[in-house]
Amino acid sequence: MRNTSLHRVLVDYGYAAAATGNAVLIARIRRGRSAHLVRVPFSIAVPEECAEQAASYAALHALLDALRSFGHRIATVLVPDSELLEDLREHRALPYRLHRAYIHLLCSLRATPTFALELGRAEDLAELARAELSRIAA
Repeated sequence: MRNTSLHRVLVDYGYAAAATGNAVLIARIRRGRSAHLVRVPFSIAVPEECAEQAASYAALHALLDALRSFGHRIATVLVPDSELLEDLREHRALPYRLHRAYIHLLCSLRATPTFALELGRAEDLAELARAELSRIAA
């Protein structure tokens, strides 16, 4: 069921990625007093030395796509990675292997300019994502 709401939602999330490239994020979407959790699988394919940063980009990209697919048009997304926010704000130089993930994320952000990004932490959701990834791998 699509939620074509023009009301702002507040979204926080946590994610986990395995060395195999499989990854999952758990997001909490709040609107008013109600909240629900969603699970969004995604994947990364970069060398190990870039994996953490690539996972951060890919997680946010997957979340933004999921929010749009759920019909959310206005959102404040609490991003758990301050480095990612700095990369986006300052357009810092990145290793070549991260260019694709970064460009995909920028395109996703430009597709929905009504999504605002702010720094926030959701360690409980990161723990859920790690548990989910462990369960899948078992």
